[in-house]
Amino acid sequence: MMDKLDIAQRAGVTDSTHQFLHYEPELLTERDGFNAFVRRERKKPALADCAPLGTEVTDTDPRMIYHGEMIPVMTPDVAQGIKDARRTLRTNRFRPLGKRMSMIIDGCAGKSVLLLQIGRAYQGLLETERRPDSVWTPVVHINVPPRCESNLDWSLPFADFFGMDHTLNIEKRNYRSTDMTEPVVHHMKESRTSLILIDGVDRIHDSELSTAFDYFDSLQARLRVSIIYCGRDATDIVNEGLRRHGRSGRPHTSEQFRSNLPVMTIKPIPFRKGLEEDWRSVLKAYDKNFALYNHVPESLLHFEQFLHERTGGYMDTLDQLLCQTAQQAIEDGTEAITEEGLNDMIVGRQDSEDDWT
Repeated sequence: MMDKLDIAQRAGVTDSTHQFLHYEPELLTERDGFNAFVRRERKKPALADCAPLGTEVTDTDPRMIYHGEMIPVMTPDVAQGIKDARRTLRTNRFRPLGKRMSMIIDGCAGKSVLLLQIGRAYQGLLETERRPDSVWTPVVHINVPPRCESNLDWSLPFADFFGMDHTLNIEKRNYRSTDMTEPVVHHMKESRTSLILIDGVDRIHDSELSTAFDYFDSLQARLRVSIIYCGRDATDIVNEGLRRHGRSGRPHTSEQFRSNLPVMTIKPIPFRKGLEEDWRSVLKAYDKNFALYNHVPESLLHFEQFLHERTGGYMDTLDQLLCQTAQQAIEDGTEAITEEGLNDMIVGRQDSEDDWT
């Protein structure tokens, strides 16, 4: 029986691309998965190393996998957000007294991309200064759990990140979880965690805000960590949570209270007279990343108006549209991005208006 390597070689796939056949996306809310994400170098497959033009391919073909998630394109908002975060985190690292400054990521789709790229860049920088080991964990990434009414609920995603067992009496089939706050705090101290990424803060219900921000404040009081809060309307949610947590003698309404946390905002990219270059720069970046036999350089610019009308300038929709079209072009043998191919794809926000301009 032929193994995967035999099959790959018969299809014209060399050892250099054989890694794609075993690729499984990382679970970024687990330590090992996040570390793999930080260290994974995303490269465009060289066509000379791929199955020859005209070869029938499957969904596990290296180019099919690659076009499912091409090299990330840096939008102006993401580039600025990474720069702003780097400056804040650099100051936080060398501030011995007081709580470290936290940050907020708000706006449209693309927030999680910025959050993860900040975490990746920060940990990558630290890894140039010291050799990683099995304990050191500078960045922790969690998603807000569906219910977070107590410290127990908040402690579990942190415990899951570190792979810590939080169930009681498994032998007796009692699968209740226990509050893992103390083990988590101890683990983060030992692993020298300095940045916590919290995605999905829009899932925190109003009734849970006080508990949530009491918990976050407790972590920052006991650990030298910065926190980045990310989610739709995160600015209002974090401000309200901090207002409730403050309990100052002087009452504040939500409108009166504004925290001093810096906000990084993701907006749709506009495309109108005088503001064309940002959209074109994004398309040029995608254009260079295609691994298609019949792709003509900068041909994507021929569809600049059409693509903006289809996506409204939202990066998540543009990425999905281009990735789907590229995969289809490989499957049907056209090996190029065409208007017909783009029209054949179903995506959201078709003919949407830019609400941010």
